[in-house]
Amino acid sequence: MFRIMMIDDTIKNLEALTGYLEANGLEVEAMQSPLAALERIKQEEFALVLLDFQMPEMDGDIVAAKIREINPLQQVAMFSCDETRGALKQSHKAGVVEFIEKKTPPEEILATVMSYCHRYEEICATIRPTRDKSFNAELLRSLDMIGRTEIMGKVAQNIVKLGEASDITVFISGESGTGKELVANALHKRSDRAKGPFVAVNCAAIPKDLLESELFGHVKGAFTGASDKKDGKFVMADGGTIFLDEIADMPINLQAKLLRVIQERTVEPVGGRFSRKIDVRIISASHRNLDECVIAGTFREDLKFRILVADIHLPPLRDRMDDIELLLGHFSAVFNKKYGRSCYFQKQTLKILKRYPWPGNVRELGSVVEKHIIQANGAAIYPEDLALNLYQSSAGLAGNMTLEKFESQQGAAKLQFILDTIEAAGGSKAEAARRLGVSPAHLQYLLGQSKAAKAKKEATRELAHAGRA
Repeated sequence: MFRIMMIDDTIKNLEALTGYLEANGLEVEAMQSPLAALERIKQEEFALVLLDFQMPEMDGDIVAAKIREINPLQQVAMFSCDETRGALKQSHKAGVVEFIEKKTPPEEILATVMSYCHRYEEICATIRPTRDKSFNAELLRSLDMIGRTEIMGKVAQNIVKLGEASDITVFISGESGTGKELVANALHKRSDRAKGPFVAVNCAAIPKDLLESELFGHVKGAFTGASDKKDGKFVMADGGTIFLDEIADMPINLQAKLLRVIQERTVEPVGGRFSRKIDVRIISASHRNLDECVIAGTFREDLKFRILVADIHLPPLRDRMDDIELLLGHFSAVFNKKYGRSCYFQKQTLKILKRYPWPGNVRELGSVVEKHIIQANGAAIYPEDLALNLYQSSAGLAGNMTLEKFESQQGAAKLQFILDTIEAAGGSKAEAARRLGVSPAHLQYLLGQSKAAKAKKEATRELAHAGRA
């Protein structure tokens, strides 16, 4: 269902046309105040805005210009009784796409509105932050997480259950970039320890000779440079939660001391003679398989049993592709605010983004959004603006295929890139050529060259097959 806005200070005009358009399948948001309408347009994108020309609060051409400042891609059609040359000139100068007379028959108005709604879907629609009202999305939102897929809904339900068990030790598994610290934080906030500290430690990021002191603290003079007493992360987390990320990277000799801390809930600082009692919930995580680490001799089996009392597995982004749209909207809002921009991904980019395997998961997606928003030249990021690696992952290519096969795949990716651009331009090759920065004649040449190469490859394959037969 397309969502449009109608702005008219006369309530009778609003009610008459709104009822007709809604009866024909459109969702209409009726506004009498242009100022209130401008605030709504800051929050949401509409397929079309129908705007009266003469209004006491603000004339329609001024409203249209302000709408285009807020969202340059927003389609605005003037809907007015004023058919003077001045009204038409001012409207088009303000960037309206159509001037519709109020005396136009309703069925013609509907046909015009629908034509722009379809144009919006093909060219203008962008991916913005939306409030998905599904059960999974609402539950994940309550945990400060983004998603709506069934697999993430189950993760959220698990977080709620384990969060309430405030003392149980939890292990979070999943590939790098899936959001393990986010889950640990959600577990903490859902527990009775929420008012206490949440302390995160990346065991892989701290030099091995400093990790013991970082975790358990040290006394003055314990080692060269220890000029003062220092409390470790476990003491800092007292009364709350400590999150040990990448625990499988912890040195094997340090794992014995950690095991004792988990068993006895006491911490002995480096160089100290006395232990300190602590009340800490321990949550750990790793992208590595703990069973494989135990077999390899890099992780203690008894420690594995202690930290794996309960577990949560985070799926990779490639297994939750339907969450990409929500994540795109979220990250776009975050980075637009950070860099003072107003730029969003065009809807057609989803086709490319959902084909990419995302080896870096959600973290990589966030980086891609940030990069493209910084580098964008306009109000939208189109398929042809995306980095080439998003069209074709190079993972596993080097050393595993011939140069001929690699070049063949590059040619196929190039043809798909051109075809996606034409589709994003609503099927218009002239518009696609403009976006690609080439002339229409050169675009036709590129299409012919790519298709000829594809046909030659298929003919060669058939000939070889016939020879073998």
